[in-house]
Amino acid sequence: MEIAYQILTKPGFEWDDEFSTKMRTEFTELLLEYFTKIEHYEKCAKIVMIQKMENMNENISKTNFTGSGIS
Repeated sequence: MEIAYQILTKPGFEWDDEFSTKMRTEFTELLLEYFTKIEHYEKCAKIVMIQKMENMNENISKTNFTGSGIS
């Protein structure tokens, strides 16, 4: 779990395309549960921030931008 956390929080980390949104969510929830149990709350805070960023990215990717009508 420690190594997974280190990889996930490494600067420049990007998810591989093989990880679906569901897999990313399940993985970060698993890490969050583990670090909560061992009371590493600073790590939990970073994981929560990663989850929030993932949710933002997912929402952005689902948004359909239409033309503004400006020529």
